[in-house]
Amino acid sequence: MKLDSGQQRTLASLVFFAVVLFAGAAALMQVEELPFADALYFSLVTMSTVGYGDVVPYTPAGRILASVMILTGVGSFMNLIAATSDHLLSRREQRERMEKLNMVIGVFFSEAGTRLLRMCARMDTNLPQARERLPKDGEWLDRRFAGRAKLFSAHGFQVAVDTEGLGAIKTFLNEKSPLLVRLLENPNLLEHEAFTDLLWAVLHIKEELEFRFDLDAAGEADLAHLRGDLERAYRLLARQWLDYMRHLCANYPYLFKVAAHRNPFRESAPV
Repeated sequence: MKLDSGQQRTLASLVFFAVVLFAGAAALMQVEELPFADALYFSLVTMSTVGYGDVVPYTPAGRILASVMILTGVGSFMNLIAATSDHLLSRREQRERMEKLNMVIGVFFSEAGTRLLRMCARMDTNLPQARERLPKDGEWLDRRFAGRAKLFSAHGFQVAVDTEGLGAIKTFLNEKSPLLVRLLENPNLLEHEAFTDLLWAVLHIKEELEFRFDLDAAGEADLAHLRGDLERAYRLLARQWLDYMRHLCANYPYLFKVAAHRNPFRESAPV
């Protein structure tokens, strides 16, 4: 697992602190002839600036060693505390940003994404296979979810386009254009590259469909181009929807029940 910059700094501070702590304890065992437990205890209270005074160096070499530990160890201890605090605050801020972003994603699927995904799914050339690969009830928070999600992501997401279906998508995206633009203006999207790519893919389809005023007159090359754009958006939509559904299942079970009822891959549209 790749560590972020905050985790790397905390780990480096912890390693340096541990090296100074145990190196000082080992040196005290030799210089002051202390047992390991007492030497480690003395190193810890010195580096943490506690200094109870119950264990003190008696030899000149021990005092020099204690001075070196104060100069190096106290700094490493403070650096460890600062790095840990910064990392915890950063994690908290990141969770808050992701929560806001999940709210934005929820608005997207509630207002446009779920219906658009249903329209794409109706064009899927192998929709029964997509339904079969979806996580079953009770698997959204189960260990089997990862396998199901991987299997679902490997689905071909191939569509058979027709002018009627494309016309319906064109009308729908024109209606939702203000919403899509406002979502892209949200600064929280910088934290979620996949969702940003999804919005751009959907807006690209909208532009391509608007460029072709008369879809009935579209040739085979135009339809093939539109099919490629639609399949890319369909694939991104489905994967983002899967992540969003798992988020709802883990944090908002009541919303998950509604979203599951509106499953865009179900055989019939929900009542």
